[in-house]
Amino acid sequence: MLIIQHARPMSLYRWLCACRSIRVHVRTDAVFTRGEDENEQRVPAYFTSAVFDVDDSQQLILDNIAADLDSKVENRNSRGSGYVLDRITKFTIVVTKYRPLAGGSSFLPTPQWLVKKHCLVNLKSDDNLCFIWSVLASLYPNTSNPNQLCNYRKYKNTLNTDGLAFPLDVRDVPKFEKMNESISINVLCIGDDCRFTPLHVSKHPDRPHRLNLLLLEGEDEGHERKHYMGIKNMSALVCGRTNYQHKTHVCFSCLHPFCKKETLERHEPYCQRHPPQQVKYPDPNNCVAEFRNKAARFRLPFYLVCDFESFLSPSLLHHCRRPLG
Repeated sequence: MLIIQHARPMSLYRWLCACRSIRVHVRTDAVFTRGEDENEQRVPAYFTSAVFDVDDSQQLILDNIAADLDSKVENRNSRGSGYVLDRITKFTIVVTKYRPLAGGSSFLPTPQWLVKKHCLVNLKSDDNLCFIWSVLASLYPNTSNPNQLCNYRKYKNTLNTDGLAFPLDVRDVPKFEKMNESISINVLCIGDDCRFTPLHVSKHPDRPHRLNLLLLEGEDEGHERKHYMGIKNMSALVCGRTNYQHKTHVCFSCLHPFCKKETLERHEPYCQRHPPQQVKYPDPNNCVAEFRNKAARFRLPFYLVCDFESFLSPSLLHHCRRPLG
């Protein structure tokens, strides 16, 4: 039986109604047993399901959550310990509000603090194709009037967009890369405190054309808008992350600028092993971590956990040590 309690159920209901998109996952505490009667052994186990996104386009399917938890239980049983699921002692549903970044659909003016960097190409269009125009502006740069849409219309048919829906969602960028095998695309967004955050990092960094796009989010006439822009100079875009006064070479996974290209080439294979992340350095005047919750310390200075199944019985051990012959 599942019981969901909340101190203010009406507030929770209103909060869920106000959320256009939520993420749901389940946490369970269970008890596994082995043996019978006096020889029965019990051990606790803890499972967490995968995270499921719920919005207008995709509903929450309970069978998927149940199947995910079943697979985790089966994976534990397959280790051969002999324990079987006895009962579930706790079942928690975790609901989190989130705002998915959809594709660009309308023009947004470039923020003034970005205009001063002279590193973006912002094309004004009303056809939901700002992604395509930004890609073309990066492939065929125009030095005289880079923000004029007429400079790129003649190249529109050079891209394969069959089957893609526009405005293009960020999650569909890999589909575009698959259909255009000479192009790899990275997508950035502006997070909190005007910090840049990687949304999509291409898995094909060795392709001839490596393009970087910025997905700008804002409001226009009271409506929330998103708009792709081409990044023509990554060094200028993230110049505030270093005191180096010359051109830098930027790692798109962590947005760290390097003074030398050789240093970046040595760094990228290690950085790309991990998901894209934004590196935030601590304040040099306040970067000392101190443990203060002394009541949470372990009672024993050293704690050892052993698997007694691996121990040999004395009789078997004595038999193994007997000399041969």
